[in-house]
Amino acid sequence: MPAALQASDVTMQFGGLTAVSQLNLTVDERSIFGIIGPNGAGKTTVFNMLTGVYKPTAGRITALGHDLRGKRPFEVAAIGMTRTFQNIRLFKDLTVLQNLKIALDNSALAPKTGVVANVFRLPSFLRNEDAKVEKALSLLELVGLKERHDYAARNLPYGDQRRLEIARALATGAKILLLDEPAAGMTSLETEQLMSTIRTIRDSFGVTIILIEHDMQLVMELCERIAVLDYGKKICEGPPAEVQCDPKVLEAYLGCKKEG
Repeated sequence: MPAALQASDVTMQFGGLTAVSQLNLTVDERSIFGIIGPNGAGKTTVFNMLTGVYKPTAGRITALGHDLRGKRPFEVAAIGMTRTFQNIRLFKDLTVLQNLKIALDNSALAPKTGVVANVFRLPSFLRNEDAKVEKALSLLELVGLKERHDYAARNLPYGDQRRLEIARALATGAKILLLDEPAAGMTSLETEQLMSTIRTIRDSFGVTIILIEHDMQLVMELCERIAVLDYGKKICEGPPAEVQCDPKVLEAYLGCKKEG
């Protein structure tokens, strides 16, 4: 299976501090890939480099056949790689549907019309609006929010706000979806629903999903491969069954070394 994303010897330094050191990652298309590690391991720094928020000090990142060196966040998003954040960033006073339509305005998923058609609300503009609503509702149905399309985003339960944020990222036309602690603050039931939603998104859209997460049950059940960071270095990578038994991972998380 071809790689959707590759990071080669990627390093990020802030002054004399090395936050990430010579990181190598290969993420296959249509896979669900996890990045885990203790607090301060460099996980969010990796996401910031992948999405153009930080420019790596050294190394190379390619995604969907594009070299990301020097690209800014909006350019990375235009290529097809979009992220969510630890802190939910919705338009809280707008409805669920309006949040999706805003994302679709800058997406290849929705048809475009010219300035004249938009200003004078010509039939082509109205057809375009209908198409955006139809697309938005289909995405909301996928994440289980179609019946709440007219709710203000702030009035959704926390788990539903997370799913709306994921749907909005999909609405941009994402081919690689980066989820930063998607289960943070969720109940056990909400986490189970989230795992089902993520699998459905991957299977329905063929999207590659990379996630940072502290919920180990979610990571071990959902991800096909996992990379473990500690103090900015990758100490282990492999399938969940291998990772959770690796002595270096146990030491990083539990502070104990395996004897022998």
